Amino acid sequence: MSGEIPMSDQRRATQDHLRSETGSGHRMLELLGIATFVVLAFLIAGDVYRGLANFGYLWLLPILALLAYLAADLVSGFVHFLADNFGSADTPILGPNFIGPFRDHHVDPKGITRNDFVDTNGNNSLVSIPPMLLVWLAVPIGTTVAGYLFGAFFLFLCLAVFLTNQFHKWAHADTPPAFAVWLQRKGIILSKEHHDIHHETPYDTYYCITVGIWNPLLDRIRFFERAERILRRLVPGADARLRVEREGNLNE
Repeated sequence: MSGEIPMSDQRRATQDHLRSETGSGHRMLELLGIATFVVLAFLIAGDVYRGLANFGYLWLLPILALLAYLAADLVSGFVHFLADNFGSADTPILGPNFIGPFRDHHVDPKGITRNDFVDTNGNNSLVSIPPMLLVWLAVPIGTTVAGYLFGAFFLFLCLAVFLTNQFHKWAHADTPPAFAVWLQRKGIILSKEHHDIHHETPYDTYYCITVGIWNPLLDRIRFFERAERILRRLVPGADARLRVEREGNLNE
């Protein structure tokens, strides 16, 4: 069972209308975020190319790309876990623009398939910009071996993070592009069958959404359950019980 909850056309239209009315400012921010992401990616790529010309190690780049892809999958899981279990749509700044969409996604899993390119990828661009700017300004990518190798890894990581929600969208699409279906079947990006496990109540497992390769291991060792207990103990005044123990289904 996929855990998708049917919604009436009227309810869907109402939600989409509310998003369009309340999200116009955020959409402009997303457009700017995507443009800034592209510029910073090109700037970092230019420094990586200079590092390649200065130091070589071309054979290491595919290995760094693979490690970065695996790291992006893990990062996607932890961010997804935090958005599903901490804060609310009313949390200042993060709530309406980041946490709310994650929570709405469990109510209307197909909603993401109605998002255009900007809505799908804008938030990931925005969260990537501060570290990208810091790395571009502070790391000597083109002039030191360590900086070059780190810069290459970091660039691959950012590209994978940028693409993560697009992969997530294709995992929910009824008819994703043919090349996306091929990638899903080869286990290179997140597949519908794999992601459906997360969409079974109480939505407390299989959080990784780039490719999902970490999910079986993290589920086996109860990583996110243990992480939530630790985080709730660290936050003063927080309820020590897990979200599913207090609230059950995210949609309740």
